[in-house]
Amino acid sequence: MSSENTTPRPGPAGATAVQGRHRNPLGTVLRNVGIALDTAARVIFLGRDGVRY
Repeated sequence: MSSENTTPRPGPAGATAVQGRHRNPLGTVLRNVGIALDTAARVIFLGRDGVRY
């Protein structure tokens, strides 16, 4: 089985692949704050085992 991709994508995959889509800056800030709070809660309640690298 070959690992080569026979049909290469013209651009990046995922959410960045959609052209012209711009997220609301406030929504981005809130999302990032939520991620930081979630990570902090995992460290506090689960210790270092709760955070995967």
